[in-house]
Amino acid sequence: MIFVDGENLAIRYGSLMKQRGETPRDHVAYAPDIFVWTSVLNTPGTSTPAVMRKYYYTAVQGDQPAVAEIEKRLKTVGIETPRVFKKDKGKGSKRVDITLATDMLLHATRKHYDVAVLVAGDEDYVPLVKAVQGEGARVIVWFLPDGLSPALHQAADDYLDLEPFLFGQP
Repeated sequence: MIFVDGENLAIRYGSLMKQRGETPRDHVAYAPDIFVWTSVLNTPGTSTPAVMRKYYYTAVQGDQPAVAEIEKRLKTVGIETPRVFKKDKGKGSKRVDITLATDMLLHATRKHYDVAVLVAGDEDYVPLVKAVQGEGARVIVWFLPDGLSPALHQAADDYLDLEPFLFGQP
């Protein structure tokens, strides 16, 4: 299973694009500060086992139709289980990180997967990685090197750099 801290990934991706003076590649679906994904990541290579389900966690400002639109766009790029939360103006996003952690740990304790892919860069996820590993599952972290916590990189069983997938050609 893949668990994506999509809001964090989108913010980091947007920052890198701005620094480089670039725009998204044709194969990259992007909504600033909300989500970024490419279907190339749905099956990134032989080192990643078959993916059972992809969960994508993010927040969007607006009403229910705005939430539904982001969910629809995520499903279009291959995310089976989008978790899109409503973000209140000026309050920041709520529930994204804790929902990701809860889902990932519950699936681990229920033995729904042997390998979890965590798409995140924050050091805050280190206890989650260790708890999932304690349940017997392996954790592979995917992220952009520019935003990856060294402690999270160290805690993971393996790491995949997303830069070639998001900034390169498919």
